[in-house]
Order: sequence, then C-alpha cells, then structure tokens
Amino acid sequence: MLPLITYNSNINIEKLAKQVLKNEPKILKKYPNKTIDFKHEFDGGTGLGPNSLTSRSCHFNVLKWWGTGKLKKKIKEGYEEITKIKDSTIYVQCWANVMRKGEQIKPHSHCPPESYQQTVTGHLNVQVDGSTCTYYNGNPILNKNGEITLFQSTIVHWTDTYQGSSERITVAFDIYNKEQFEYDVHEETKKHWIKI
Repeated sequence: MLPLITYNSNINIEKLAKQVLKNEPKILKKYPNKTIDFKHEFDGGTGLGPNSLTSRSCHFNVLKWWGTGKLKKKIKEGYEEITKIKDSTIYVQCWANVMRKGEQIKPHSHCPPESYQQTVTGHLNVQVDGSTCTYYNGNPILNKNGEITLFQSTIVHWTDTYQGSSERITVAFDIYNKEQFEYDVHEETKKHWIKI
C-alpha cells in the first residue's frame, strides 16, 4: 500500500479558480455526462450528478489548459515522492470538480479494491473555505487552499457536505505509469491523457 502524502503546490490557485469557473459552462455544453463510449451516464460514483464537471471528467483534461505547467511539475514531483520511482514517464488524466452549497462527494474509489496495480490518485484544493474535510478510508484531512494530496487509487474517499456560499473547487487527477497507461486505459480515452 502506498502512503498518503500532502504537500503545498505553490500554484496560483486564484487564477486557476477563475479559469475553472470560466470553462465550466463551455465544458457542460460541449460534452455529455457519459462514459467515453457515450453508452452510460457517469459521475465517477461521486454523487455530483449529471450537471457537474465531474460527470465530464473523461472528456477533457485540465492539464491541456494554458498556464498549467507548474501543476504538471508538482504532480510529477509528488508521484516520484509517493512511489520512490524517479525519472519515469507518467500519464495523467486531470479534471475539475465544482461543488456548491448542499453538495457532497460520496464515497468512491478510482480503482477496485482487488486491483493489483499501484495507481496514484490526487487532488489539488483550488478554492476551499476550510470548512470541509476529505476522508480517506474514514480518516479526515482538512482541505486547505493550495495543498495537493496523493494516495493509492484503491482508497475509498469522500467529502463533507459543503455549506459555503461560493463554489468549492478542486482539481483531481489519476496518474498511470507507461505500462498501466498502455494496458488499462481505453483507446478512445488515451487522447485525453497528458504525458509528463
């Protein structure tokens, strides 16, 4: 089992928050709330529903946006720290989550518990007000702006119900090594992943 790590990103999160909110209506309009094959409704098991950016997470990648070079670097540094694997190629699928008052990310994981692969999942707190925690196998970590948390993708995680008046914004991502990317990622989805 990989350890859970949290570190400061030193990223301009105010700028990223504006970018997410600016792109949100465009993404909601352009992409369906469906799996990559367009056969099933999808929100990643989060409970955020069909009107969320999360439900379009397999159709866009935040790391393709202008100005995300520092985030790519910080994701790579974190991956090397958590896995102790240096100078390897990684592939990242990255999306934004926007929650509004009364919404909650329900318990879910990004890989089944029986998965033999040590894939890594993470998120960056972009605009949080300090009132919510994310729970990892039931253990809470208070959300703080600018912090990145990385953990093994099999870990079940969820959030408190958000009660704030403005949007709660995070950027989440899955990280695969070359072998995992080649064998576990659907061919149609590969075009949305970023090689770092």
